[in-house]
Amino acid sequence: MGVFTEEMLKEAENIVAQYPQRKAAIMPLLWLVQERFGYIPNEAIAEVAELTGTTPVHVEAVVKFYEMFHERPVGKYQLMLCTNVSCLLRGADKTLQKLKEVLGIDVGETTPDGMFTLEEVECLAACDKAPVLLVNAVELFENVTPNKVEQIIAELRQRYGSGDKETIQ
Repeated sequence: MGVFTEEMLKEAENIVAQYPQRKAAIMPLLWLVQERFGYIPNEAIAEVAELTGTTPVHVEAVVKFYEMFHERPVGKYQLMLCTNVSCLLRGADKTLQKLKEVLGIDVGETTPDGMFTLEEVECLAACDKAPVLLVNAVELFENVTPNKVEQIIAELRQRYGSGDKETIQ
């Protein structure tokens, strides 16, 4: 195989063995790939399809459907700002504008230093805390106003600059 190393292939086979139907292992295998590369390389789609007994088109549809899977490299910190109705009503549009200004990038772009990728997402299921910003799918910042953006970015830069690169994965 191409993208899967021998070690990854063994891990993939262990993952597949946990499911009564091979196809059910698609998402865990995609997580395995993304954990290794930071995104899902095109070459991996065919390999996951082969491992799960499905088609590359089916695996690609899963990658495209779920926002947590990346089709291209992303920054160390993936910033996902919810811009659904509840968040918009509480100022997510202004927060998004401030994020773009502070980072110097647009939605879907990565800062030149490779540190931040800015994403706009439809719903993070935290409407009572709107607007919300999810960082790397593990850390949720609540009630994020434009005034809080610089502090959040500075905190994330400090974590990265201090060498603590494993704080958020």
